[in-house]
Amino acid sequence: MKLLFENWRKYVLKEAYILDDDFFDASIQQLFDKLKDFGDNTWIFFDTETTGFEPESAQLTEIGAISAKPDNWQFTEVEAEQGIFYDKIRLNPETLAGFEASDDPNIKYPLELTRYGMPSDEYREKYPKGMPNEEGILRQFVSYLESQPNPVLVAQNAEFDVNFIQKRADLYNIPVDMRAYPIFDTMMLIKLWHNSLIKTLADNGDERAQTILQALTMTGKFGDYVSASMGPVSKAYEISTDDWHNALADVKMMMGMTKAIFMALQASSDVDISKYQGRTAWGLRKKKQGYHRSDK
Repeated sequence: MKLLFENWRKYVLKEAYILDDDFFDASIQQLFDKLKDFGDNTWIFFDTETTGFEPESAQLTEIGAISAKPDNWQFTEVEAEQGIFYDKIRLNPETLAGFEASDDPNIKYPLELTRYGMPSDEYREKYPKGMPNEEGILRQFVSYLESQPNPVLVAQNAEFDVNFIQKRADLYNIPVDMRAYPIFDTMMLIKLWHNSLIKTLADNGDERAQTILQALTMTGKFGDYVSASMGPVSKAYEISTDDWHNALADVKMMMGMTKAIFMALQASSDVDISKYQGRTAWGLRKKKQGYHRSDK
């Protein structure tokens, strides 16, 4: 029985992701052909902020989401009242106790990064009795997902957000299967199609591509690399990153970035990107486990 369950789980995990490893070598045109199957779905761009990387020991502090219709990949937002979800979440007593007991600045860094404790008239008005707890917001978020017609979940480094929400929902016995929805990971879109296209066009002397490539080229401990992080890619397309690491601001940034990427891909759908895409696909397939919050 356990073996059957594990095989079922592997099948579900594989099938949930629109951009799975069987599709890593697809051309730009093949990408759009595949996405036609989801052209009438509601795409829910969402983001989480958390107190740490592991859902077993950390909790959610924000969930932000915006529903949109693909609209030929221009992503027209659903009417605001129905299409936007955003809430900050009160720290659980055990989480708060852990922060108060620690003198390690790294422990408190996630809250500083997301400006969690900054006073705001908006939040005083929204939460006159204090911010809601994690369980309540998770239940509301699940209801929000269920209210949207034919949802596709969209996130940057989606495995982190999907897994975190699932694990925390399981903790409260909230009935949801995040992987029952089709999942679109914008980080895979960037790595396999966008960055491969930009490198190819830059090689061919395209000045705009060379400028974007320069903006995305970073230096790490192993040398230069081309970033697939949402911040640098958004900056390269002149999309505001002013409130980066606020969940709703990140969602808006992701939507703008994704739209810009689709426009770039549509304009060059006949370009052969296999040289760089093949290298990236090989690396992703070799990477057997793990995901990195820094890819946000």
